[in-house]
Amino acid sequence: MEKLYCGKVTEEYINNIVNIKGWVKKIRKMGSISFLDIADRYGLVQVIVDEHINIEGLTRESVVEVTGTVVARKTPNDKIPTGKIEIKCETLTVLSFAKTTPMIVEDVTDALEDIRLQHRYLDLRRDIIRNKIIFRSKFINELRAYLVKQDFIEVETPCLAKPTPEGARHYIVPTRNAPNHFWALPQSPQIFKQLLMVAGFLKYFQIAKCFRDEDLRADRQPEFTQLDIEMSFVNEKDIMKITEYMFRRAIKKTLNINVWAPFKVMKYDDCMNYYGCDKPDLRYDLKLADLSKYFVGTNFRIFDSILKDNGVIKGFAIDQIVMEKKDFETVQKYATDKGLQVAYLTFKDGKKVGGSITNVIEDDKANSAFANFNFTTGTLILCGGKLKKVNDTLGAARIACNNVYKLADPNALAFTWVTDWPLFEYDEETGKYAAAHHPFTSPAIKSLKDFDTNKDRARARAYDIVLNGYEVGGGSIRITDTEVQKRMFKAIGLTEEQAKAKFGYLLNAFEYGVPPHGGIAIGLDRLIMILTKADTIRDVIAFPKNSHGVDLMLDAPSAASAEGLDDLFLQVKEK
Repeated sequence: MEKLYCGKVTEEYINNIVNIKGWVKKIRKMGSISFLDIADRYGLVQVIVDEHINIEGLTRESVVEVTGTVVARKTPNDKIPTGKIEIKCETLTVLSFAKTTPMIVEDVTDALEDIRLQHRYLDLRRDIIRNKIIFRSKFINELRAYLVKQDFIEVETPCLAKPTPEGARHYIVPTRNAPNHFWALPQSPQIFKQLLMVAGFLKYFQIAKCFRDEDLRADRQPEFTQLDIEMSFVNEKDIMKITEYMFRRAIKKTLNINVWAPFKVMKYDDCMNYYGCDKPDLRYDLKLADLSKYFVGTNFRIFDSILKDNGVIKGFAIDQIVMEKKDFETVQKYATDKGLQVAYLTFKDGKKVGGSITNVIEDDKANSAFANFNFTTGTLILCGGKLKKVNDTLGAARIACNNVYKLADPNALAFTWVTDWPLFEYDEETGKYAAAHHPFTSPAIKSLKDFDTNKDRARARAYDIVLNGYEVGGGSIRITDTEVQKRMFKAIGLTEEQAKAKFGYLLNAFEYGVPPHGGIAIGLDRLIMILTKADTIRDVIAFPKNSHGVDLMLDAPSAASAEGLDDLFLQVKEK
């Protein structure tokens, strides 16, 4: 008797006795005979049960053990690997009865997401979800295998650490051993991996758990997993090259897809000017162009006043699509969230035929602006104002047009490097500058002299990797000069005392010989979401939080007991 997984029973076992264990997926009665579909993660097999075997009360999702003879199916099922055989049951043992499930445990289910997350162990039985988790395992193992082969050292860094300024709120962890003092869960292993370079490890990686207490969305979770890499004696091109090789190999091994290389490289300013965002989806075109010259002297007062106020008129064109008003309203809704209105004009055979401003804009000016794109029939989306807001607005409109018309090839993988980033970000609410990536990012060589006094123009030795409109990773060459690091801390508003309190250990370490180094962090959840075409990041995480950061299965976070709070010297403050 062969003990087999359900999905491993094949024609080679015909006339052999086999033993399988699995979950009952379907029960079909036909007269005195019943047919059971029994499944495990390897697949499904059909079992024939004669009337002499009692299955009264057997329910779907119950766990059973079956022993029987493999026979050829009279009517094969080509849709499943085991479709040419079935098992003629001789004994059936129920290992665990299942009560009626709160959801249909099939790829097409009736359950809303909250029900699925509350009963995640049932949701994970669905092939459509389980296979994404299995892919995740295989993909991460391919990444790890490549890095190990390249002689990287895998190091686990602490999850209890000290807060560092990295752009999001920390999760704070109290401890009874140090009253009124707190650990922080790491937003990334940034400091530790730099210290490993000081320690002489040369090449480090880690599949790291990271934590950020920030607003959630479809591609963001409060705890997430990143592939963290750091290398000594490297420059930007070295890190980009090894990342490309690693991605191409893992994607080929897991999806059998050949990814074009080298990846496209774009400067940050070009991304903003041509695509209106810093993570452009290059699976479709819709490139922004400055059309100001075509509207000089226009009678359209809005455009005329914008140009006289040193603003710009920019736009993009959609080839062969003559936009309807209802579609434009959808695009307008997304665009106005960025602060400005957009307009549209439609063209056939190079002539203006309609649009929201067709009655107020001159034909010759509109036709010339559209001809700029070398199209004859299609739609022109326009926006006017100050450059930054125009870029932001058209960037959102561009994405909305793709959502409406499905312009992107769903099977394409368009990797892009974004380089030459601003070193600082200006917060209009606080009137202060903050580090655009993190405060350990080295200024570009051209900015070293005055990055702290010319913040709005300072550039960084930073690089992001973008895939299909998502940022999937980012990194930089690090500051290794103690004086430059002190200047950077001062530039983001840290006093010498504050910098020493927060990062004294790093500054001290740099006094004992620090190699030039840099690295990158890859957001694995987001990357795997794209590669598996998942709807949300939650589908590729085994036990995710919902969109409000709540674990519905565990009913967490939950209130602490009075005794637990006393042990930590804490009191709860009512809102």
